[in-house]
Formats: sequence, C-alpha cells, structure tokens
Amino acid sequence: MPWPKELVLVRHAESEGNVLTVDERAQYDIGTHAYGLTPRGVEQARVTGQFLRRAWPNFDVYYTSYYKRSRQTMAIMYPEAKVYEDPRLAEAQRGLWHTMTEAEIKHHLPFEILRRQREDLYHYRPLGGENWPDVELRIHSFLGTLHRDCGDKRVLMVVHGHWLILFQRLIHHFSTEEALERYRQKIVSNASVTVYAAGSGAELDHLVLRESCVPWKSD
Repeated sequence: MPWPKELVLVRHAESEGNVLTVDERAQYDIGTHAYGLTPRGVEQARVTGQFLRRAWPNFDVYYTSYYKRSRQTMAIMYPEAKVYEDPRLAEAQRGLWHTMTEAEIKHHLPFEILRRQREDLYHYRPLGGENWPDVELRIHSFLGTLHRDCGDKRVLMVVHGHWLILFQRLIHHFSTEEALERYRQKIVSNASVTVYAAGSGAELDHLVLRESCVPWKSD
C-alpha cells in the first residue's frame, strides 16, 4: 500500500501546561493529559483551522491523541469531523517529573537526578515514564498503521511537540544529537502546521516534506 497522499500534522494549540514551569506542572492538581487550551490557544486553533480549511475543506481521516488539548484543537479546527483517538500519539510520559518538583526529587530520590545526568536526555527513562526510544517504538507502530490503512488518503493529525520531533527523526533519519538539539531549541510551535506528501519516482517509498508554517504568527 502507498503512503497517505497528503499527511498534515498540527501540534496542539497552547495549553495550560505550556504556560507553567516544570515545577508548577508538578504541583498542578490535574494530570498532564487533562490540560486544556488557554484562551490564547483557542485563538491559535481557530486561526490555524481557517488556514487549513482554505486548502483542505475536509480530510479523509482525522487522528488525535486522547489528550484533552489535542482533542480540543481538532474540535475547533474541524468541528464536524469524525476523529479517531490513538494512544500511540500521546506525548512522552515523564513519570515522577510530572508529579514531583526537582527539590522534592533531590530530597527523596537523589539517585534519580544522578541517573538522569549519567544516561543523558535521550536514553533516560524516569521512574513511571518513558525514554525517547520508547516513544519512537509507538511512532514506528503508528507509521505501520498509516501505511496500511491510509494509503492514497488525505490525513490530518493533531499531535504533540516532542512526539513530532521524534516522528521527524524517524522520517528524515536525523541523528539522536540533531533530535536533541531540535528539542532544546523548541522548534515546534503550538498550532504549527507540517505537511508531507507521498513521494514519487525514486522517493516512492517515502513521505516528503512539503511545507512547515505557523499560521497564527503570519495572519
């Protein structure tokens, strides 16, 4: 089966978690999957939806993660769409770093700080969480679904920033060092749009990057 004819990936719009520090998120009284959009995020999603609908009044298939912020972003952009939630699209799980401040971890689990420093960001798997290769395995699995079930279709996905960096690492064969640098530079903006198309000729077995933009920054 071929790849999707067009694959459009949108990072969710700004959420509550995006305006909190790491320690503030650890002390927040809801899980990270339940973060909703901020008023600014709602406007970002509205503008991005208008931008997308000028080129794609509709898609053949719509996917989001089950996270509230991704579902809200999709609902604002394409309110009438039949959307498939897929847990493989979830953001990387940071385990205890979602529920404890750094000071608390230093006090109760100092070895965890040392383990993170020794193993580095790519390999480090926090207690109760995932490392980057764990997320890449989920993405590998989902790529198989895209190839098998969405061949020659137009597909829209609302995803997460870290997830998208690792998706592109696999698609473009970035090194781990390059993926780490892209992550540190925070290159994926909220409500950004990344468009791929099925390759042709020598690129037939690949997804080819066609466009990347942030509509709400230019409108």
